Amino acid sequence: MASNKIDEFLYLAVNSILEQTYQNIELIFIANGEKSSDISSFLLNRVKDKRLKVIETPISQLSFSLNLGISYAKGQYIARMDADDISLRDRLVKQINYIIKHNLDMVGTDIKLINSKGEDIGIRRYPKNINRINKELLYRNTFSHNTILIKKNILLAVRGYNSGFNSEDYDLWLRLRRYGVKWDNMEECLLEYRIHDASTQRRRLGYAEAAGYSLREFLLNPSFLGLVAIFFHIMKVYIRSKKE
Repeated sequence: MASNKIDEFLYLAVNSILEQTYQNIELIFIANGEKSSDISSFLLNRVKDKRLKVIETPISQLSFSLNLGISYAKGQYIARMDADDISLRDRLVKQINYIIKHNLDMVGTDIKLINSKGEDIGIRRYPKNINRINKELLYRNTFSHNTILIKKNILLAVRGYNSGFNSEDYDLWLRLRRYGVKWDNMEECLLEYRIHDASTQRRRLGYAEAAGYSLREFLLNPSFLGLVAIFFHIMKVYIRSKKE
């Protein structure tokens, strides 16, 4: 988990992990940016739990923070979550059981959408089974980044996160797909995902990055579907720019 600010959601997010029914965990929190010391003090003063480890860095960039957190992690699995979301109490135990039972490298879940007041505003579903995930991944993000549980050795094998500013997760999925990872999404909502007003520019930049990633994958493994995926992402950028 990483954040560059203190807000009313931070403690709730941290607490939702520390109160998991699966207790054999470490919570690595990367306090980044100009206020890293303030964030660290806030958490360590409010949370008296030895499983919480706060790492400070002045670099306010998500992919850097995620790689930094991975380097400190001691466990076999890495679970991901943002600092304004809430994991349900049985999230980790269910994901660990699922990944072991089905011999997977990574598993995600569906998500419950909430607003800034914590009110339910919907559910977002993701594709199930490896074949459908691998096919649809060429055209869209097939995982909720905040819900993934992944083997640490698999993350290290593909060298973790690249420095995308808006879609570092999509880049990672494409590289994992090429690596031949075994993955799935659980047919269950195990995380409450908080929806904020996202800027149009940020979404457009994310689409542009995705188009670049698709081009890279096509050059590495040329295919008709890969070519279609490039034009699909370019059209997303064009349509988004017309709406601005």
